[in-house]
Amino acid sequence: MVKNSIIVFDSNEWEEVYNGIVSSRVDIYKVDLILRSRKTGEEIPVVMLRGSSDSKIKKIKEFTENVSRNQYTRKIAIYGGVIPPELREISLKFNITLCHKIILNHTNMSKIIEVPASPVEKPLQQPENKYEKIQRREKIFIIKEILDTVNSSEGINITKIIYKCNLNYQYAIKLLENLIQKGMVDVMEYKNGIKYAITSEGKNYLNDLKSL
Repeated sequence: MVKNSIIVFDSNEWEEVYNGIVSSRVDIYKVDLILRSRKTGEEIPVVMLRGSSDSKIKKIKEFTENVSRNQYTRKIAIYGGVIPPELREISLKFNITLCHKIILNHTNMSKIIEVPASPVEKPLQQPENKYEKIQRREKIFIIKEILDTVNSSEGINITKIIYKCNLNYQYAIKLLENLIQKGMVDVMEYKNGIKYAITSEGKNYLNDLKSL
């Protein structure tokens, strides 16, 4: 999911591999990061663009020259600071998605991968001290995800809500109970269990959240 200059991945499916080797036009080429799908095996090479505009252009040109264009359907460049027009043109030409950060969602926490404010010139040795940080997901965005998920079906059970929104059971129930009290979600009882549906008030609130 892409949101402005942020790309969000589900950590239940995707894992990150630093300094990974990708198929290239040379024998060996390391990228800063590879996102790998545990389900499909798809790999997304990621390059970190830091430093001056010239340094960023040089890095992305090196990236496009070495990473096989045909093998990878998706490629990402994470940047900090200003992006020069030439770099945007290169990204469009080689189908590279530019973003400020990648977020890996897991339950009510998220791992953020971004270029630090002060450039780090050495290769990644301890990614958690350089590019990664952990922070709690904002509650308002979790509520938006829940309403979005419930809105996608006429009735959806708790298991699917937990899976699609990356939540644990207790936290999901707590948020749903709150939404029910506010009249944004309805509970429907069936022989095979309980399902949740969005109300008109919930749809209005969801539209307000999407417009933010």
